[in-house]
Amino acid sequence: MSDVIGIAWFKDEATYRKALSIFIDPENMPASFSDWKALVGRECELIKGSGNIAIRADIDPETFTAWCASRGFVANSQGRIAFVNHVELEYEKTGKGTVIE
Repeated sequence: MSDVIGIAWFKDEATYRKALSIFIDPENMPASFSDWKALVGRECELIKGSGNIAIRADIDPETFTAWCASRGFVANSQGRIAFVNHVELEYEKTGKGTVIE
């Protein structure tokens, strides 16, 4: 059986820059959108190459901090991990989500 592995996802460069501005630990993220894309590309290849399913956990900077606050997190790496885990579980329960091809 394949594992579902979520990836924190940013739809474009503007979204990535906005996300970095709300994260309290932007130093833990790649410095640029292109660096992030390269890292995610490598991660996705490893995930898929292992026979697992990579799923997008779309982070919307407009709502991410509220999502975190409503669940006792802040907008940092722990909040991002919790959000990705939430998306993974929802996909496993419902089959709804965006698989990274």
